[in-house]
Amino acid sequence: MAKRRWFHGIAAALFSAALAAQPSGGFTPAAALADQPPALGEPFHTRFLGREIRFPGFDRRRLNAWTLGTTINLPTPGERAADPIASLYLWRRPDPSHLLYGNIALVYNHLFYANAFRDGSPFEWVTSFESYTLPKLQQAELIEGEEDEDGEVEWGYVRPGIGLGYRRQVGPAIDNMAAADLIVEPGLLYFGDHANRFKPPKDTFELRSRLQLRWDRLRRNLLSLPDRGFAFGADGAWGWRARWRDFGVDRRENGHRHYLTGSGYALAALPVPFASGRHRLIAAVNAGITHHPDRFNRSITRRLSGGVNPLGMDFHTTGFPVLPGAAYLEFFPRHYAIGYGEYRFAPTFFSFVHLYGGAAHLDPIQYRHGKRQRHNTLMPFAGMRLSTGLPGRLLLVVDYAHNFGLQRGGTGYGNQVTVWVAGMF
Repeated sequence: MAKRRWFHGIAAALFSAALAAQPSGGFTPAAALADQPPALGEPFHTRFLGREIRFPGFDRRRLNAWTLGTTINLPTPGERAADPIASLYLWRRPDPSHLLYGNIALVYNHLFYANAFRDGSPFEWVTSFESYTLPKLQQAELIEGEEDEDGEVEWGYVRPGIGLGYRRQVGPAIDNMAAADLIVEPGLLYFGDHANRFKPPKDTFELRSRLQLRWDRLRRNLLSLPDRGFAFGADGAWGWRARWRDFGVDRRENGHRHYLTGSGYALAALPVPFASGRHRLIAAVNAGITHHPDRFNRSITRRLSGGVNPLGMDFHTTGFPVLPGAAYLEFFPRHYAIGYGEYRFAPTFFSFVHLYGGAAHLDPIQYRHGKRQRHNTLMPFAGMRLSTGLPGRLLLVVDYAHNFGLQRGGTGYGNQVTVWVAGMF
């Protein structure tokens, strides 16, 4: 089965930010830093457990980071006891007229470059590249926590893109931007080895038109966690596949050449009334809908998955639809809506404890009266997370999620533990 994941370098700009040569800021007691954590990239000078700590500021216009980790699912969905996490992240914004970012994980890669028409212009040329490739590895969907082995097929896509955009600064941080990009993606959707009973679609040219909207006014703290502010956005895509046909076991899946997808999100990081800055509330919603859904027509970052939750940590990934407790690429519903709430407490200026909960409403494929049907399902979830800086310029995140609505080996719940480490280079 397809294994994991490109995520999440920007978060490594934590503690690991001690790279620059500029002097640190004036002395601030550690308790005061916990009450008001430094912004991402800001220098500071404090004392903790009797040790002098000086963090120089660093240049947020240029970031390189790596991420390694794993997600463990219990009870095990199919054969997916664990999903590995490994990726490289890069970000370049030397000035308001240029932007480059990328997530590179070999299995999944995404690059985006924007260049203004001229210096100072908010209008820009845009190029992009996205690929998903798992050669010689057949992938099966999960239905009620079991792998559909009859539906195993090797598949992937390659999507270069070109388009036009609009981008302007809306806040003091380098990633506080409002952006709109219209991108045309002529690509290839391909198929390989498959289960004996599965009739795959044909390799096909695919033409997609994609509109993405972003507005980000979040202040992020030294671990890149959202500290205060708002972010929202939307994505829409129209796709056309030149050679397409009914597919699946007995060709029971309709082969629609055209499809439409749409999604949107909003996030707010808020203070707790009458409490210090150690306490924060995070609220988020994420929803999407697809006309003619199938397992091949959404980018994998727009399918419902569990694992790493980048909520608010990065301009580009805040809108990823994460369903706590779900396995990697577990669902491709026609529609979904996720409501998420979090209370966060900072016991120290570099460590944060998150308590979260919420619910998702979606229509996964399930077995009803011996047939596979979409069924509207409510999936409440709850969990806790620890995010902390470590010596050696590292960020450690440990996350436990319990989902009350998943089907796992005849149970009505799913547990997930995600552990990942990130660092800058």
